[in-house]
Amino acid sequence: MKHTLNEFVESARGLNLRVAVASAHDEEVIEALLAARDKGICTALLFGNAQRIHQIFASLGADEAGFTIVEPEDGSDVACARAAVHAVETGEADYLMKGILNTTDFLRAVVHSELLTGGLLSHVMIFEFPAYHKLLYVSDGAMNPAPDYEKKRVILENAARLLQLIGYNTINAGILSGSEVVSEKIPSTVDAKALASLDWSHYNMTVFGPAALDLCISKEAAAHKKYTAPGAGDADLLIMPNYETGNAFGKSLTYFANARSAGLVLGARCPIVLVSRADPADAKLTSLALGAIAAHEGGKA
Repeated sequence: MKHTLNEFVESARGLNLRVAVASAHDEEVIEALLAARDKGICTALLFGNAQRIHQIFASLGADEAGFTIVEPEDGSDVACARAAVHAVETGEADYLMKGILNTTDFLRAVVHSELLTGGLLSHVMIFEFPAYHKLLYVSDGAMNPAPDYEKKRVILENAARLLQLIGYNTINAGILSGSEVVSEKIPSTVDAKALASLDWSHYNMTVFGPAALDLCISKEAAAHKKYTAPGAGDADLLIMPNYETGNAFGKSLTYFANARSAGLVLGARCPIVLVSRADPADAKLTSLALGAIAAHEGGKA
């Protein structure tokens, strides 16, 4: 179990992997990459506007050691995304990062590449905030708009693999809905009950639901409402009923609870660092560290 995002940064020290960054001409992206380089987490292939990238290094007073800067022929974000993906495909880089470009353009390059395994891509965000006693993992608030039961099963499995890969020996997963009462009128409650009924012992994971948010993260609320499912009130992982809920919940934590965060796309042949373009350099650094650990541990599997 991890309690802070800094634990990932410390665990990733000295891994010295190589990340390919699409549209790297962004100051906060480069700030995060410089911090990652200085901690021995990773070096980088930077695909983007070369002049702008050189200017950013100069403005930061930083040297370019450990970085290779490549400007694709037409210089577009689409070309940058394709070039970064190709670098991972050919083994020039160990994992991938989205820079200052639209998520759709970035993921389109991934979808039309050899990085796909045939499974479902899903996104997980990890949040650290004072009101909760440990890190909270949330999936999926970025990629799958209205997942049905089968997609939710894969989203849950993708997240479970990540937690297991980065060192979780036990996992409590809550399947979020608006109520703990199963009703055909609320499809997310039906999906949650079905997910909770599956055998997750392979991941040493306890899955409960349907459960409203308070029952997932507050033992007091669970006790008051006499909700006794194992893991209730102590979730490591929350599976969202839909994209809108996950997206709004994550941004609420960021803007109202001052949460720190990290984000990865799962389900491809390598981890893919993906956080909002508006996220600070700190979120990008912690995501780079998490991606490096996942790539390193996944490579040993």
